Amino acid sequence: MHSTFCPNCGYEAKDDKDPLITKYNGIGECPQCGIIVQKFIGKQEKKHSIKDNSDDNAKSIHEKIKTATNSTAKVAKAVYNYIRNIQSSKKEPIIISEENPLEIGKLKVFPDKLEYKDIRCNFFDIEHIGWYWLSQTINFLNTQDVRLSLYIRGRKKPIHIKKSTLYVIPQIVTAYNFIARETSQNRLGFYTSQLEQAGGFTYDNCYIYTDGRVVSNGKTFSLSRAEIEAFRITIKQGGMFSSKVEIDLNLDRDVILTLIDFILQNPQDPSVYVESHRHQKEAEERSSYFLRDIVSLMAKLSGADGYISHKEVEIAKGFLIETMKLGEQDFSEAVSIFNSAKASPSSFEYFAESLSSRFRDDKNLLIGVLDLLFSIAIADGVLSAEEELLLLEAESIFDIKGEAYNHFKSQTHESTKNNKEHYLNVMGLSSEATMNEIKIEYKRLVMKFHPDRVHHLGEDFVKEAEVKMKEINEAYEYLCR
Repeated sequence: MHSTFCPNCGYEAKDDKDPLITKYNGIGECPQCGIIVQKFIGKQEKKHSIKDNSDDNAKSIHEKIKTATNSTAKVAKAVYNYIRNIQSSKKEPIIISEENPLEIGKLKVFPDKLEYKDIRCNFFDIEHIGWYWLSQTINFLNTQDVRLSLYIRGRKKPIHIKKSTLYVIPQIVTAYNFIARETSQNRLGFYTSQLEQAGGFTYDNCYIYTDGRVVSNGKTFSLSRAEIEAFRITIKQGGMFSSKVEIDLNLDRDVILTLIDFILQNPQDPSVYVESHRHQKEAEERSSYFLRDIVSLMAKLSGADGYISHKEVEIAKGFLIETMKLGEQDFSEAVSIFNSAKASPSSFEYFAESLSSRFRDDKNLLIGVLDLLFSIAIADGVLSAEEELLLLEAESIFDIKGEAYNHFKSQTHESTKNNKEHYLNVMGLSSEATMNEIKIEYKRLVMKFHPDRVHHLGEDFVKEAEVKMKEINEAYEYLCR
């Protein structure tokens, strides 16, 4: 086998079956940088396009061209020197930043946006990317042609950029690689959303199903018969003269090849795929809502008495890390939810209702939630009236009794009801509370526990609230003596 190199990155083909030589029916694709390499076209026997990075190979090219006329020889010598300069120069990595964008003519590429002439857009607004890149060598002269199209949300006409170069890779390739990588998930979502809803997606006037069927103009083909070329897929129904369909890969080529590879490796009945995704989505939503609801409930309860203690925070943190086993990113999200819930106008009742609606049939989970909330409420050694009201509210919404909370209540003896500390705890006040603070807190608790404010939570809760209101009145009378 002749020594064969990628004209862009210098990758060397390992054997005759290397993708650089045979990826697409003889047309190569470099597995290292992705460049498409045409067959060698010249007066000699056809070979694959080569570009050896060694000095000897460049000299060999020069010697062959030198036999031409003097004027041609001068051009050849200039090309030879040009090649040597390219080969000897060390490529520095390109770092794209806000201060140092990648500039190619009128195109400026930033880390998360781009500018072209008077057009400015974020990468999120790029819906599709059209791409074509061809490197071919004719009579020892290598040319590279590139076409880039950017389809932007809200604009009728895409941005079109064309570049052609000799030997050297066009800089627009670097821009494409960067933009394609940063927008791949967004563009992939356009097609996967169709897969999730119908078990297939449309592309180039075809409908491609998750089981590998391709329907075009009323005819059905199979991806298993596909011949994948550089920028085209050809599928025949059967023999040489049977019907065929050709699918151009110029639009979202990277994403479509990823999807086709996924379908070929994991063929699934479209209806089964849709149903399994629905169940997966429901499970993810349940998990997401559970995290939001349980963290918000902990935040609301922790701040119910106006102060979040270090012990309350430690219990909440221990639950998230040790019980839920959240990773660093998920824990950071939970902290953000906790802080947002503290200042959120959404009530404790709202999050309790949300949790109950999704896990009403899982009584053990709801009992565990109640016990967790009770452990937070009692973390500072005091169960205030406000905290107890929220625990009662959760019990009513979940339609169950919290084991730890009710055990605590059963252990409360009458003998504790004749001391000032106990009555201050009932009202959620510190031992340094002034008479004015006691009166203000009493009025607030009366409003909160008033039957008209809680009747929507059911008769059982109203009865519990009446008992608690009796305790508050008793505490207030004792403290006012």
